[in-house]
Amino acid sequence: MLDGGSPRWRPLLVAVCAVAVLVAGCATRAPVVTAPSFPDFPFPTVPAELAGSPAAREHERGWALLQAGDLEGARRAFQAVLASSPGFHPADAGVGYVGLAAGAVDEAVAGFDRALACSAAYVPALLGRGEALLRADRTDEAVQSFEAALAADPTLTDLRPRVAELRFSSLMEQVAEARMAAEADRDEEARAAYKRVIRASPESGFLYIELAQIERRAGDRASALSRLEQAVTLDPSAGGAWLLMADILLEEGALDQAEAALLRADAVEPGPEVDRRLAIVEERRRLDALPTEFRAIADAEELSRGELAALIGEGFASELEIAAAGRTAIITDARSHWAYGWVISVAQAEVMDADTNYRFLPDQPVSRALLADVIMRLLSVAGPAGDEGPPRISFSDLAPGHLSYPAAAGAVAAGVLDPLERNSFQPARTVSGAEAIRALSRLGALLEN
Repeated sequence: MLDGGSPRWRPLLVAVCAVAVLVAGCATRAPVVTAPSFPDFPFPTVPAELAGSPAAREHERGWALLQAGDLEGARRAFQAVLASSPGFHPADAGVGYVGLAAGAVDEAVAGFDRALACSAAYVPALLGRGEALLRADRTDEAVQSFEAALAADPTLTDLRPRVAELRFSSLMEQVAEARMAAEADRDEEARAAYKRVIRASPESGFLYIELAQIERRAGDRASALSRLEQAVTLDPSAGGAWLLMADILLEEGALDQAEAALLRADAVEPGPEVDRRLAIVEERRRLDALPTEFRAIADAEELSRGELAALIGEGFASELEIAAAGRTAIITDARSHWAYGWVISVAQAEVMDADTNYRFLPDQPVSRALLADVIMRLLSVAGPAGDEGPPRISFSDLAPGHLSYPAAAGAVAAGVLDPLERNSFQPARTVSGAEAIRALSRLGALLEN
C-alpha cells in the first residue's frame, strides 16, 4: 500500500492525478461551436509528433470551450494538458489566448512566453503575444513579435501592412515626444529621443535634420554636420538639409563649403533664401579680404579718423564716387596708413576734410560732432537738402547758435544718432567703433528708402 504522505511517492501521485483529470476531461465531449466567440484567434496547432495523443485531444477540447465562450472551462482544460504533459507548448499558448480573451494581459503574455520558450518560432504564440502587448501599449515589442511571426511564416501577407502601420504610428508618437522636448528646450532629452527613433527608423532622413537642429543649438556643430550628411545621403533633394548645412558652415567660417551646399540647395529648390545666403557668402569673402585693422574696428573703444574713413569708403562707395567726380585731394600725412585709399576717397568727396596743411590726422579720435557732420554731408551727397533749414531739436548742452548744432540736430532728427542722457548731445565725446557702425548702418538704411 502506498504512503501518500511519503515524499518518495508524491511525484508519482501528482502524475497519476493529472492523468486522471485528463482522462476525465476527455470523457467530456467538446462543445459544438457554430459561431466562434473569438474568430480572430489562430488555433494553437499541435506538432505532428504530438497529434492524436490524449493531450492533443484535450487541447482541442479546450480550444472549443474557449470559442464557445467558456473561458474558465477552457483554462481548466489547458491546465490539465500541461499538468500531464508539461512540454506541450500549444496548451501554454491556449492559456495565453484565454488570458487575452479575459482581458488579463499579464496572464496572456506569460502563457505565450512559456510556449515560445519551448518553440521560439511558434507562430500562434508569436501572434497572440503581439496582440497582448498591443493591449498593454507596448507597441514596439508587439511589432517585434509580429515581425518574428512573419519571419517564421512568410505567407502571413495580411499581417505585413498592419506591421508597417504599427511601426509608423509608433515612430510618429516617438517623434512627437522628441519634438515636444525640443520645443521645451529640453535639448538632452530631445537628443536622446531622436537617437532612439533613428535606431528604429534609420532610413528616415527628416529625423537627422531635426536632430541636427538640436545639436546646432547645443553648440555641437560637428555632430550636426554629420547628421546632415546622413540626411542628404538618404535624400539628396532635401533642400532644408542643404540650407541648414550652409548655415552651420557659415558659422564655422567654411565659406567654400557653405557655397557648395547652397548651390546644391539652389539646384533642388531655388528661391530667395538661397540667394540671401549666397549674398552673405560673397559679403563674408569681401570682408575677409579687408585689412585686419578694418575687421577690428567693431571692437575699438575709441574710433579714429582713419577708421571712420574706412567705414565710409567701404559702406558708401557709390555715393563717394558721385561726389568725388572731377575733384582731387592732397593728403600729406596718411600715405603709409592702412586706410590711405579710403582717406583719399572721403577727402575727394569732401565728406571729411584735411586741415590747412593738408593733414588728415588719421589717428585722431572721432567726436560726436565730427560724426554728425559726416552724416549730414553724406545725406547731402545722396540728395540736396531743402530750404526749410535745420530741424528744431532741443539739446540740454547745445544751443541753436553753436557751430555743431545744425549737424547734430539734423543727424538726430534723421534718426541716425541718438541724444544722450538728460537730452544732451555731448559734441566733444569720442565715438566707439560699434557706435559708428550702428549710426552708419542706420544711415545706409535711410538712404536706401
